[in-house]
Amino acid sequence: MYKLFKRSHVPGIFEVQMSGACDTGIARDHNEDAIAIQEDDGRGYHLAIVCDGMGGHSAGEIASAIAVQVIGEYLGEHFGQATPDELLRHAFTLANERIDDHALANPNAQGMGCTCVAVLGIRDHFWVAHAGDSRAYRVREGNVEQLTVDHTMVQELVSQGLLKPEQAAVHPYRGRISRCLGHGQQKCDADITEHTLEHGDNLLLCSDGLSDVVGNPEIAALVGQRDVRDASRRLIEAANKAGGPDNISAIVMRRVV
Repeated sequence: MYKLFKRSHVPGIFEVQMSGACDTGIARDHNEDAIAIQEDDGRGYHLAIVCDGMGGHSAGEIASAIAVQVIGEYLGEHFGQATPDELLRHAFTLANERIDDHALANPNAQGMGCTCVAVLGIRDHFWVAHAGDSRAYRVREGNVEQLTVDHTMVQELVSQGLLKPEQAAVHPYRGRISRCLGHGQQKCDADITEHTLEHGDNLLLCSDGLSDVVGNPEIAALVGQRDVRDASRRLIEAANKAGGPDNISAIVMRRVV
């Protein structure tokens, strides 16, 4: 398991603590997930990213690494030059192009790609961008709200009323995603939504290695740990206790002021 911790703050006015952890899990022999957190550098923003790679010959691991690097660098270089949702959309588009460029130049990497969920926060507002089934949750006063809708074929059936959520949870094709970064897609159609972050709120970004095996009641209990660093670590431990069938990533963001 590797872990990250940073904070973004305006002294006496606003502070967000961010903690991330990423683990191979029990059933897998290598890790295709990637995470990043970026604190305020004086310009008033904070950023968190979770990616879950796919593709043989370590290509998924490379795709996730490319996405995390490109999105982080783009937002760092261009923050303040466009609206938050425009910045995220451009960053996802560029990451999609860079992943496909790598695949074209490396025959063994054909079909490489990754899911991605990213949060760009500015004071008490934040924007969530995602492609695939990596998720964002907001935990407020013990209530867990999923802020993203999975981009999977099974979720599309649920949205159309053709499948019930409880059926989707055990459907054999529930992991087949309909959107992602890379994978030969000429366009990345990310969903972007805006939300608020109140004092005491927690945000959780995670890969499906967590959300598939850890339910909302346990998420609420673990995210609420006194130390935000314990929250991300214990979420990983809970997923491994449930069998750890996949790589596991979790980033917890908490507003403390």
